[in-house]
Amino acid sequence: MLDQGRALILLDGLDEVQETEHDRMPREIKDFTNHYRDCQFVMTCRIAAQEYTFDHFTEVEVADFNEEQIAEFATKWFKTKQDPEKGKSFIKRLKANKPIQELATNPLLLTLLCLVFGEAADFPANRSELYKEGLDVLLKKWDAKRNIERDQIYKKLSLKRKEDLLSQLAFEAFERSDYFFKQLVVEQQITDYIRNLPGAHEDEEALQLDSEAVLKSIEAQHGLLVERARSIYSFSHLTFQEYFTARQIVSPTAELPLALGTLATHITEKRYREIFLLTVSMLPTADDLLVLMKQQIDLLIAGDTEIQSFLCWVCGKSETIESPYKKVAVRAFYLDCEWSQKYDFRQELIPSDSYSEISMPVKVSPVQSLLMKLDRNLFIAFMNYSFDRKHFLDYSNSFLLDRSFSGLLFLDSFKGYRSVYILLDQIMTKMDRENLELCHVLEDLSSRLPRKSSINLPHNACLSDDIDLFQKWWESDSEKWIRDLRSIAIKQRNIGHGWQFSEIQKEILQQYCDANKLLVDCLNSDCYVTKATRQQIEETLLLPMSEIEKRR
Repeated sequence: MLDQGRALILLDGLDEVQETEHDRMPREIKDFTNHYRDCQFVMTCRIAAQEYTFDHFTEVEVADFNEEQIAEFATKWFKTKQDPEKGKSFIKRLKANKPIQELATNPLLLTLLCLVFGEAADFPANRSELYKEGLDVLLKKWDAKRNIERDQIYKKLSLKRKEDLLSQLAFEAFERSDYFFKQLVVEQQITDYIRNLPGAHEDEEALQLDSEAVLKSIEAQHGLLVERARSIYSFSHLTFQEYFTARQIVSPTAELPLALGTLATHITEKRYREIFLLTVSMLPTADDLLVLMKQQIDLLIAGDTEIQSFLCWVCGKSETIESPYKKVAVRAFYLDCEWSQKYDFRQELIPSDSYSEISMPVKVSPVQSLLMKLDRNLFIAFMNYSFDRKHFLDYSNSFLLDRSFSGLLFLDSFKGYRSVYILLDQIMTKMDRENLELCHVLEDLSSRLPRKSSINLPHNACLSDDIDLFQKWWESDSEKWIRDLRSIAIKQRNIGHGWQFSEIQKEILQQYCDANKLLVDCLNSDCYVTKATRQQIEETLLLPMSEIEKRR
C-alpha cells in the first residue's frame, strides 16, 4: 500500500518526542516521506515545535473553537448532566471573562472548565488554580468505581496523596525529558511511594501487585495516564504532566530555593515554558524565581563583548528619544531595528486584535512580540507604520525615520525595489527640513536611483517599471549607494551600524530574546510579585551588564 501510494499516514504529537531524538526524528520523517511521496501524510504538533517544518508540506493551524462551538459544546455538556440552566450560566460567565474565554477555545481545557463550573458554578482567576480545581474533580471520580480487585491500598489514598503521587511521576519523567515511560518504571515509582504509607504491605510481591492495581485504577477511572502502546504509558495530555511537574517544584517537601534555582537554569529550554508560567502562579510570592530568571538571562550574554557593545548602543540610543513610551519598550524597538530585520529569525503569529482592526493576523519577530508585551501603544504605532494617529504626535518622527533608515539598509535583494523608493520617500517626508545638509545628501541619493516611469507615490517618487533595469543598477551601484546611506544614517541618526554577529552569537541573541519574553509573560501573569521587584526587573530589561551594575 505504501509503494502504491494508497496509504494515509498520521503522525500525532511530534512535540512530545524525547529531546534525545530531536535530530534523528525529523531526518527519518523526511526520508520516509520522500521515499513514499505518493502517499498522504498528516503531522501534528504544538505550534512552538519549530523543528518540525518540512519542505513539500503545507502548514496549517488547527482552528480553536469559536464562540458558537464553545456554546454548543457547553450546552450539550450540561444537558447530559441534566442541568441545562447551568449551561446557560456557564456561557454567560464565559463571555464576561476574557482570559477564561481564551482557555475555552482549547477543547481539553474547555472540558476542565465545564468540570470546574459544574462543581462551583464559577471560575477561578488563576490558571494553575483552574487546573487544580479541574483535576480535583477528575481525581474525586477515582473512587466512584470499584471494578479493580486489588485496589484497597488505592482506595485509601486521599486526594492529596493521589496528587502527590502524580506529581512525583510527572516531575521525574519531565526531568528525564520523557513523555513516554515504561510500565515497569511507573510501577516501581508507585511502589516506592506507597511502601511508606500506613497500612502498606511489607512483602515486596504484594507491594508490586498493589502498584499494578494503582496504575490500572488511575488509567481506568479517570484517564490521566494512558497506555499508548503495550506497557508504554504517558500522561493523557502534556498539560497535565506540566501542571503536576510545577506542583512538585513548589511542594512543601521540596527544598524551594534549590528547586527554584534549578528551574531557572532551564530558562532557554522551550519545553519548560509552561512549567515557568505555572510555577510563578503557584508560589505565594514569585519574587525569588523571577529574580533568578532575570539573573540567568543576563548571564546568557554577560561574557560576549560584542553583544554587550550592541546592548550599550541600544541603551544609549533609546535614551536620546523623548517619548511617552516605556524606556524598556523603546530599547526593544531599537533592538528590532538593528537586529531582527537583518537576520531571518523564527517568527510567530500575532492576532489582529492585538494591534489593529485588520482581520488578518501577521507574523512578527520575537523582538516585535516582546515589544507588544512591554508597551502595546508603541507596538500599535509600529504596526501601523505611519505614526499618524493623534496620540503619536511629533516624537513619532524619530521612530519612523529610524525604522525607514533601518529598512533601507537591510534590503538584501533587488526584489525589494519598490521598498527602496517608498522608504526613501518616508525619510524625505519626515526629516527635519531645516537640516539643509541632510536634505542635500538625501536628494543626491534619490537622484542616483534608476527612474524610468512615475507611479502614484507622494512627492513625485518614481519607480522603475522595468525590474531588469533596477537589477542592473543593483548589481553595479547598490553597494556604494547603501554604503553612503549607512554613513548618513550613522551620522544623522546614530543607526545602521551594521553589527556583524556569528551564527553562535545569533543563536544566543535568539535565546536571550525568547527568555526575556518568557520573563515578561510571567510578570504579566496572575502571579504575586512585589512592586519593587517588578520595577527592578522592568528597569533593567535589555540592558548591558555595565548599566545593570550602575543601577544596582
